[in-house]
Amino acid sequence: MLNKRHCNIPIFIPQKACPHQCIYCNQRYISGQQTAPTLSEVQQTIERYLSTAEKDTDIQVAFFGGTFTGLDIEEQKNYLETVKPYITSGRIQSVRLSTRPDYINTEILDILKHYNVTDIELGAQSLDKEVLRFSERGHTAQDVEHASQLIRSYGFNLGLQMMIGLPKDTPEKSISTAEKIVSLGAVSSRIYPTLVIDRTPLSAM
Repeated sequence: MLNKRHCNIPIFIPQKACPHQCIYCNQRYISGQQTAPTLSEVQQTIERYLSTAEKDTDIQVAFFGGTFTGLDIEEQKNYLETVKPYITSGRIQSVRLSTRPDYINTEILDILKHYNVTDIELGAQSLDKEVLRFSERGHTAQDVEHASQLIRSYGFNLGLQMMIGLPKDTPEKSISTAEKIVSLGAVSSRIYPTLVIDRTPLSAM
């Protein structure tokens, strides 16, 4: 039997609520979006994707880009409320989002659970303290471990993102990070190569 088709509807919130400027990042430049989408634009994006989705497709709205859980609580709720009618009607099955490990707590997770969020991806990037420090991530490996445990305890699917080739990284450190991601119980991982993007501190270096 074939697996059910899956579709993500991506909603990009470029660098919204990010408290740090990591040396490699300029999401407004990368995504081509200078501002976060309005609620109306979110709805339009959803409708556009739904108009071409095949029947019997598992559809998930995915908030990518900035630190979703760093947004003001009411702003988070407004975005999630926009998606809620589609979930209630069965046109969309769930929500996923990406965020920072130091912006996860029980209050946030209670809200996300209420709004049918099923998958939370953490931008870990590395679990080596030297790599994190030189990349100016602003969080520690312990923050990643704590947030991962909390997310799993609530029953969310945990995703952990990693980047290879960051300053002070080595093949051995990247392999160690990958092994730790598995040990933390992640059900998915995105592995990004470090690219030198124009208009970033890494580019200036």
